[in-house]
Amino acid sequence: MFHHKNKNISIVSLTVDLVLLLVSFFIAKQYVFDWEIPNNLLYNSLIVGWLILWAIIGLKGGLYDVPRIIQMHKVLAKNIKYILFFAFVSTGLIFMGTSYKFSRLFVLVTMLSFVLGIVIWRMILMYWLKHTRRNGNKTSKIVIIGMNQNVTTLINTIYKNPSFGFSVLGIFTDASITEEIQDYYKGKLTEIICFLNKNKVDEIVISLPYSQSKLINDLFKFADNNMIRVRIIPEFSEYLSQVFTIDYVQNVPVMKLRKEPLQSLSNRVIKRVFDIVFSSLAVLLLFSWLFPIIAIIIKATSKGPVFFSQLRTGKDGVSFKCFKFRSMVVNDVSDNKQATKDDKRITKFGAFMRKTSIDELPQIINVLLNNMSLVGPRPHMLKHTEEYRLLVDKFMVRHFAKPGVTGWAQINGFRGETKFVRDMANRAEADIWYIENWSFILDIKIICITAWSMFFKQDENAF
Repeated sequence: MFHHKNKNISIVSLTVDLVLLLVSFFIAKQYVFDWEIPNNLLYNSLIVGWLILWAIIGLKGGLYDVPRIIQMHKVLAKNIKYILFFAFVSTGLIFMGTSYKFSRLFVLVTMLSFVLGIVIWRMILMYWLKHTRRNGNKTSKIVIIGMNQNVTTLINTIYKNPSFGFSVLGIFTDASITEEIQDYYKGKLTEIICFLNKNKVDEIVISLPYSQSKLINDLFKFADNNMIRVRIIPEFSEYLSQVFTIDYVQNVPVMKLRKEPLQSLSNRVIKRVFDIVFSSLAVLLLFSWLFPIIAIIIKATSKGPVFFSQLRTGKDGVSFKCFKFRSMVVNDVSDNKQATKDDKRITKFGAFMRKTSIDELPQIINVLLNNMSLVGPRPHMLKHTEEYRLLVDKFMVRHFAKPGVTGWAQINGFRGETKFVRDMANRAEADIWYIENWSFILDIKIICITAWSMFFKQDENAF
């Protein structure tokens, strides 16, 4: 019953998407042409092609799979990722294959309207699903086999949360159980098959040690013969201190110690295209007039060059020249000594630039040169990389990603001078979290918070 309803939701979701694309087409038709399209056959062929292309991309990308565990930011990030892919593919085909016969403004208005419609529709759908599940509908009946800390965490955070729509029919384990899950306990491991025979179960969740391999295989066979889905929580995962993923090579499971979304080519392309578009617009609209003003002030207030460049550690540990507006008097220790509070090397205008992060703006050039990204772990001077790789656990993991002009660590207050090793450890931890949880939406969020902080928030660590 539940899976049939899921199918209906998927069909409705796809249908609404196609209607939204059609509505976006008519919005553009009215806004750009006031309903008088210059070539009806050409533009009507376009919307038919768009509808077919979006249906293929959406179905292939799994946009209509109904998630059991709903995380709104991940749902939106996935949808926006495929909308951008749809926009790039379709506009490329349109303008390269038809010799620019279509209005650019028409295509832009259609795409923007479609993006807005999809985002609003997905939010409504996800909130409706959560509400429906809270009311006890569309629940998945599960049985949990085995008990350890990971299972306890899932029970408390996922399976007992009504928004996710799970109903725990029972827990079977030979281990001792806590009082909080006593009500779910149904018996020892030897009693599982009997319980499954008497009850309708949608899914079993198994977390047992290797010593129970015979029972595990018996459960696999029983599940396959009774249309029960199976999920495995590796028992050894309880002893790992970090997230891991499993890939398959010739049907052999291979564990990876962390998830890295930016290892995906599509994600890297999305991030790079956004870097180029955003940076190019910044250069044309902002830097073309702001750079000369800042350069004149720097020259008028202190002796030395306008720009300061320094070798810093980049992606995969490769060093590169990082550009900044010079905020200090020229000195011989800039490659070894961090800026500190009330640092006498900092000029008056330099203090203002550092407070507002204006001194970092030339790093947009690094972004265009592909040394950096708009968002990522902040690059450190080479001396600090060598020091902290020995002092901070997992410090070098932050170099799996391209360094950024701003980052997750910076908007969470981990910036400025690192007086103590724990300061750098906190920064590295935030950077690693970003690498493991990257999404396009997360980058947008970090950029917006950074822009807001530049103008409206004073950071006591910025000096």
